[in-house]
Formats: sequence, structure tokens, C-alpha cells
Amino acid sequence: MTVPGIPPAVTEETAPFWDAAREGRVVVERCTACGAHGFPPRGICRSCRGREMEWVEVTGPGVVYSYTVNHQRWLPDLEVPYTVALVDLPAHPGVRIAGRLHGEPVIGGEVDFGVEEGPGGFAVPSFRAR
Repeated sequence: MTVPGIPPAVTEETAPFWDAAREGRVVVERCTACGAHGFPPRGICRSCRGREMEWVEVTGPGVVYSYTVNHQRWLPDLEVPYTVALVDLPAHPGVRIAGRLHGEPVIGGEVDFGVEEGPGGFAVPSFRAR
């Protein structure tokens, strides 16, 4: 099933993220100078302001920081209810990623990472509760 929505506006900084998602991987930036991780992609380190960034694949599990269950049908093809979670990445300190959560949402609960088909042929982050 394709997740309905508006396709992302891809920039030079975000293109590697969307390319990796298309391959079924979730990646975040890592500063080669200080090692800080960052998301969303900006092309600059949030800690030291360095501009030498590399892409690293997310390793899990993730931990649910927060979530919301949406009951409003914002688009005609949108199946409701659905859960969107904000997930911490313990292996990548300081990074949180939002995405659709499949399964029972639990604050502090572990989730596995993945991607699913999204709008405009893009793959978007998603999570599955353990």
C-alpha cells in the first residue's frame, strides 16, 4: 500500500537520504570532525558547524519518544486511524526521526526501522513495534 501525501521537496542536502530510502535504508548525517549525528539533513554539523558530513545507516532498535494517533482523514485515500511516532535512535545520539508506526504504540517501546512506499514514488521512514 502506498502512503498518500505530498512528495518531499528534494534538495542537495536531502537527496542522499531519499536515495537511501529508495534502496530500503534509513540514513543520517555524521560529522567527520566531531562525530555528532544529525537529522534532518542540513549539510552542516549542529555541534561544531563543520561541513564535512558523511552518511551512516541507522542501526536499531529505535525507542518511541512520542506518538500521536490520527483519526482525521486529511486525504481521500488516507486510511484512519494511523499512528505517527517520533523515535529516538540510541545508536545515533541526538537523532529523532518521525514516521508511521505499525503496531501498538508504547512510550519507551522498541521499534524496528524500515521504509514504505510514499507519495510520488518516494520511500518514507516507518517503524514496526517489537
